[in-house]
Amino acid sequence: MKEAKSGYLKAGETTNTQAELEYTMYHWGPLLFKTTVSPDDIKALRAICDKADETWSDNLAGIIKGEYKIDSAAYTKIIKPYLKAYQAAYKTWYSLNLRGVETTAAWVNYMKAGESNPPHIHHNCHLSSTIILDLPEVVKQEQKDWKGTGEGPAALNFFVANPQNFHTNSLGFKGEVGDFFIFPWNLTHSVNNFRSDATRVTLAANFKILDDNIFENGNENGKEKA
Repeated sequence: MKEAKSGYLKAGETTNTQAELEYTMYHWGPLLFKTTVSPDDIKALRAICDKADETWSDNLAGIIKGEYKIDSAAYTKIIKPYLKAYQAAYKTWYSLNLRGVETTAAWVNYMKAGESNPPHIHHNCHLSSTIILDLPEVVKQEQKDWKGTGEGPAALNFFVANPQNFHTNSLGFKGEVGDFFIFPWNLTHSVNNFRSDATRVTLAANFKILDDNIFENGNENGKEKA
């Protein structure tokens, strides 16, 4: 089998070779970025969350009692290396440079049995995110025992438009501690409820893109307007 051509691929393009035939796939839609936060950084983030006492529920869509605003500056200091990785992914996906982002809000969610986060989007930001800080074993076992369709209890779901033939319109993740997702503000997402007597802990944050946002000014070729 010959190797695929090497060199620069434009945004959303993957080239491969199968059975002597080279093919190219073009990935459309929003960038859904996922990485893994180290155990030490998870511990540091949990320490920030433990200090949170300002209720943030009035600003959120979640059917969750325990939602608290955290120190954005302390949070940003810890996640900077992961944001650099996101910048690289942004360049690959959109063929655009992302010079930096600013955290506009960050909060912790203590999700208990019967609670959920219905399908929603975020406002007053460009990007949003979530980090799984704790997923108890009893909840993982509930996921394993699930007999229905989809990813089941406590799953994180993302949706693009309505279901269509030959389209991937949704992605679901059971999740693991350390999972860190970053996505556009208008990517619809939700979290399923669970029945176990436990607490699923996540840390969410919104970001503002600091450089010129071509997706808002309509100049998607990245060039200056005349």
